[in-house]
Amino acid sequence: MVIGLGRFGISLASELTANGVEVLGVDADSRVVKEHAPYLTDAVVADTTDPEALEQLGLDDIECVVVAVGTQLEASILTVSHLLDAGVPDIWAKASSEAHGRILSQLGVHHVVHPERDTGRRVAHLLGGKFREFAEVTPGYCVTSMSAPHAFTGFALDLDEMWRKHRVQIIAMKHGNGDVMPMVNGTVLAPSDIIIAGGSPGALESLNR
Repeated sequence: MVIGLGRFGISLASELTANGVEVLGVDADSRVVKEHAPYLTDAVVADTTDPEALEQLGLDDIECVVVAVGTQLEASILTVSHLLDAGVPDIWAKASSEAHGRILSQLGVHHVVHPERDTGRRVAHLLGGKFREFAEVTPGYCVTSMSAPHAFTGFALDLDEMWRKHRVQIIAMKHGNGDVMPMVNGTVLAPSDIIIAGGSPGALESLNR
């Protein structure tokens, strides 16, 4: 179930549906529900701040609920509170600010997401033009794809030494238009190769330079 079919909610819900997940979309605005219903398994109009309305949605059959209501703080908190009271086993909730996120965590939400903050961080690392993609997997550890740095091309790489000296793991590589292949010791990179690397943001930026 995805509650709140704004830009974040419908983007997430439609992507899940496209990948074969059954998704029930919920929003208090009938116009929004009508507009997005074709892209979801099902969509209903409901005020999720009302516990009775939530119960009528069949929570017993729902494995996971995403609360994508971000800007309406009261609606977000009330909805989450009712879902927790109902014993929903897996709740994800969008936070519109750090304070909102702290409240959601204190309530007991299983996963708090910060789309705007995380997108801002990602774009900050992409602005230099060297990183092709950038994703924070866990605090302090990120994964990125980039062109192979010139200093690491033309000779057999020692991946253990790469980690000891640069605190970066080269996970995989792609040569030209070929498939992505796992990185192994002794691989010789060419300047045109794309690598996928993991490490702290600082270590990855340093590798880039």
